[in-house]
Amino acid sequence: MRFMRSLLLTSGLCVTAAAASAQAVTCGQDYIVQPGDYLSSIAQRAYGSTGSFNLIYSANAEAIGPNPGLINVGDRLFVPCLDGDLGQSAANAAAIRNVQTTERLPAPAEDRPIRVLTATGWAPFMDEDQEQGGLLTEIINLALENADSNPEYQIDFINDDGAHLNPLIVDHAYDISIGWSQPNCEIMDKLEDESQFRCNNLDFSDPMYEEVLGYYSLASDPVFADHAELKGQRICRAEAFTLAPLEGVDLVEPAISIVRAPTAADCVNFILEDKADVALVAVDVADGRIAELGAASQVQMHEALTFVDVLHAVIAKTHPQNEEILATVNNGLSNIKDSGLWFATVRRHMTAFRALNQ
Repeated sequence: MRFMRSLLLTSGLCVTAAAASAQAVTCGQDYIVQPGDYLSSIAQRAYGSTGSFNLIYSANAEAIGPNPGLINVGDRLFVPCLDGDLGQSAANAAAIRNVQTTERLPAPAEDRPIRVLTATGWAPFMDEDQEQGGLLTEIINLALENADSNPEYQIDFINDDGAHLNPLIVDHAYDISIGWSQPNCEIMDKLEDESQFRCNNLDFSDPMYEEVLGYYSLASDPVFADHAELKGQRICRAEAFTLAPLEGVDLVEPAISIVRAPTAADCVNFILEDKADVALVAVDVADGRIAELGAASQVQMHEALTFVDVLHAVIAKTHPQNEEILATVNNGLSNIKDSGLWFATVRRHMTAFRALNQ
């Protein structure tokens, strides 16, 4: 499935960013991209740190496109402030009471609420210790709460991620599970078994959240600007995470070696401990772990290779209420995005998470 945390631009990237450093960036206003800009350098000037650059991406995703590392000179980007309306949690207090913790597998039933699977240990996205159960847990809660059909629903924490899709989703014990990326099913011949399973057995909701993934290595390494330069490397990915992002850019064994870590954040440790050469990790996860280790001078992110991994809710293709439930989820997601509640929720969770990892 997934995970997150901190970063450092390489010396080469810092030099190019310096060319644009004289251009002031003010939050709450538009900014015109200058030569040498990256989203991280814009975030550094707007917020005093690079770590919030994917909030700028979230606010401008349609304009930027799927690669946050490739912004164009002259693009107009809105730079959101981090201290906006952060008070959504009180409004959601009643709905979040639907969240339960359970270790028992539920029995299927004909007449029941929509049953949603979430997990823990993937802060800030899904974690019992996070406010509202984490960002994605709150987003699905808000989507169902704001769907036009006003459905009954229940959200359960089942912390065995490996059991979410099979058997709990494919056997219809639960209706939907959240936080899954969709492989490129048009290249089935390049996909590993796990990615093919998703293509063959699951339907995906509209995007819940677009996380930015980055490739990290030691600061002493050269700057990678093309995925082909990663061939021959030992690439770390968390044990439960899909290899679809690598498959989509022809980084498959034996051209590379896959190294599995217990969590995505642990991949940062692996490159520092020479257990892997490169870590493919969500930027938020990497940011947090690098800050925790005090390793900013030892690790670089290869910004030209950053890309967006879209996270969805999933339902079994064979589920008898597949179309109805998926339409309800998509309608709720659309409503909270149109109202601005989606972005306010993203900003609140990400601002709080980064404040803990400064």
